[in-house]
Formats: sequence, structure tokens, C-alpha cells
Amino acid sequence: MTTQTERTDAINWVLRIMRLGGLWPLSTSREEPPVLAFLKVNYRYALHVPITFTFIGLMWLEAFVSNNLEQAGQVLYMSLTEIALVVKILNIWYRSTAARRIMGHMKHSSDYALQSEQEHSYWQQQQRLFKWYFYLFLLASLGVVYSSCIGVLFLHDYELPFDYFVPFEYRNERRYYYAYGYSLIGMTVTSVSNVCLDALGCYFLFHLSLLYRLLGYRVRGLQYTASEVEFKEKLVIVFKLHNRIRNLTVQIETLVSPYVLSQIVLSAFIICFSGYRLQHVGIRANPGQFVSMLQFLSVMVLEIFLPCYFGNEVTVYAHQLTNDVYNTNWLQCDKRSRQLLIAYMEHLKKPTKIRAGYFFEVGLPIFVKVDIRYAVFTILYS
Repeated sequence: MTTQTERTDAINWVLRIMRLGGLWPLSTSREEPPVLAFLKVNYRYALHVPITFTFIGLMWLEAFVSNNLEQAGQVLYMSLTEIALVVKILNIWYRSTAARRIMGHMKHSSDYALQSEQEHSYWQQQQRLFKWYFYLFLLASLGVVYSSCIGVLFLHDYELPFDYFVPFEYRNERRYYYAYGYSLIGMTVTSVSNVCLDALGCYFLFHLSLLYRLLGYRVRGLQYTASEVEFKEKLVIVFKLHNRIRNLTVQIETLVSPYVLSQIVLSAFIICFSGYRLQHVGIRANPGQFVSMLQFLSVMVLEIFLPCYFGNEVTVYAHQLTNDVYNTNWLQCDKRSRQLLIAYMEHLKKPTKIRAGYFFEVGLPIFVKVDIRYAVFTILYS
């Protein structure tokens, strides 16, 4: 059967990167020297204050002090993407204890232990599929960064791949690579951090949808019970499991709500402005910039689509439980069992939905609305 580590196999590699990136707490023990424990606790500040937050602050400063309106607009829409990252970082730091508790509960709790080889096989298949989603997402994000970083090296002028306020004159051979190196490091750290935090938020929703699928599988299995006594015992187990999953749903919604809200709102603005800029940057006039902006736009769309997709999966599989209950052999049950099933179906009438900051439901409908707004925006300003 599956081990505790295999139960969350898809996110384990992300957590390792997050520990190195100061986004997930490093493990500490009471036997460690106080200095080492202090360094582990404050490592995240030592990494992100001089790189992530300073780099983002310099990008915003460049947007405000730049005399070139076109350049200021380009820096501004890149800065908006980084604001979403700041919200994600502050959210995971503030809720790190809750995030670790939820992750430990999903990994170690006996309530979610897989009971058959079929459950184990299906679980591992879905975990591997989730891994591939974010391998591709990571490659796409880093592709945007490094294609821009490599492209500027072939220009005649000393241009930075991502503009930010540089407090010294860098447009010369001696100092250019200092500014270039900081831009490269800053965008790499922010890009990897962004992908990992997106992966973590989506994994919580993905794992939750798997638990609802597991619950539905066990509800459907009630029709194969041999006796009425066994049916009632398994039905009570299903009730308890569903109650624990509903409680877990509330905790995960509280954890991911700020991240999803900031991601969808800011990315929606960025997609609209990126689409508008694409219409004014012809592929023949500037093919390099056009392809780079197209890559960036695709990543922004993906950042909205993934949480919407996994949030939608939670709603769909939670709603599917009503059909699963109806498809049991309830006609052959005694009166008491049928009353329990009816009461359970009444309980299922309350929809399970993930909300983003109590403003809207996280699902594919909100993703479609963003696409519609983008279409309207481009039509009005074309």
C-alpha cells in the first residue's frame, strides 16, 4: 500500500525547492545550537529582502522615474506580476504554521489511508500527472526569463532583459554585467518562487479533489457489501470521512484564498494590457519582442487557468457524490439505512465551493469571464 511520503508525492519536490528558496520553514530541533536555529528561522529574510523585494521595489521605482512612457509601461506591467508574488510570499509566511499543519495532516492522517490496490494505483497515477503539469509550467516560466536574458546579449546597445532602476551608469562594458547579473538573478528567484507557490496552492486544491474522488469511490463500493450490518458500518465510515474532508476544505480555502484572489485579479489586468501591446507590436517589425510577449502572455493565462481548473475539480467531484449515493443499492436497504442515505443526500445539497476572498468562486466559469473581458478590452482599444 502507499506510504505517507507517496501520499503527497507530487508536491514533495516542490517543498524541497521551497525550503532552499526560503518559502517553506526549515526543520529545526531543540538540540540545535541557538545560532543555527536563528539562521534557519531568518534565512528567508536574508534571501528575499536583498533579492526579491529589493528587485521588485527597483522595478516600481523605474516605472515612476522613467522619462520614456513606453518603457515605463513595459516596466509597470512586469511590476504588476511581481505584486502578486509579494502577496503569495507574505501569505505563505504568515500562514506557514497552518500550511505545515495541513500538509502534515494530508500526509500522515490515517483517515485518508488508501485501502485497496486500485485506490493506490489511481492515486499514484494522478500524482504523476500533477508533477508533469508543473514541470511544464516551470519550463514555460523559466523560458520567458532566459529567452529575454539571452536575447539582449545579441543587441548592439547595452539593454537589460528586465528594466529596473539602476543607481549607477551601466551602459558601458565595465558595469553592464553587474546590472545584467542582478536582473538575471532577481528574475530567476522570483520566477522559481512564483511557480513553487502556484504549485503549492494548486496542490492543496488538487489533493482535496482527489479526496472527494476517493470518497465517491467508496460510496459506490457500498453496493457490493454482503450484509446490511456491513453496509451500515461502511456508511458511518463514509459519513466521518466526508465530515473530515469538509473541515479540510474550509482550512484549505482560508489558506489559498488570498493567493488565488491576487493572482486572478492582477493577471486579468496583465493579460488585457499584454494583448493590447501585442496588437501594436507587429511580428515583422520586432519578432523577438513579439515572441517574448507571447510567451509571457501564455504563462499569465496558465497562472489563472491552473487554480481555476483545480478549484473546479473540487466542486465537480463534491457534487458528484449525490449521484454516487443514488447509484447505491438503496432500494434493497432497510428503512433505517434509507433514512440515513436520504439525510446524507440532503446534506450534500449544500454545494462545496472554493471562494477567493469571499468575492467569487474559484472555477472554470471565472476563467471564461476573464477571457471574455480580455476580448472586450481588445475590441474596444483596437
